Amino acid sequence: MFAETIDYLANLAASRVALLRRNPAGFFIGSMMAGAYVGFGIILIFVVGSAADPAYQKLIMGASFGVALTLVVFAGSELFT
Repeated sequence: MFAETIDYLANLAASRVALLRRNPAGFFIGSMMAGAYVGFGIILIFVVGSAADPAYQKLIMGASFGVALTLVVFAGSELFT
């Protein structure tokens, strides 16, 4: 039923392992960049959350977390986890 999706994700994981074996320093730098993007997103969350009404603060902060993950995906960084 989901065989195509599982095959795609398995191939994607295999390419990540190949990148790690081929260029460990590049993979580590990509992981550091992903951490920096998530950190930037967390700063954005607190800036946006502090300006929001307290009744909606947690909702807005939670919705803003997607920005951090979007930065990681669009930049092509490697989340080590």
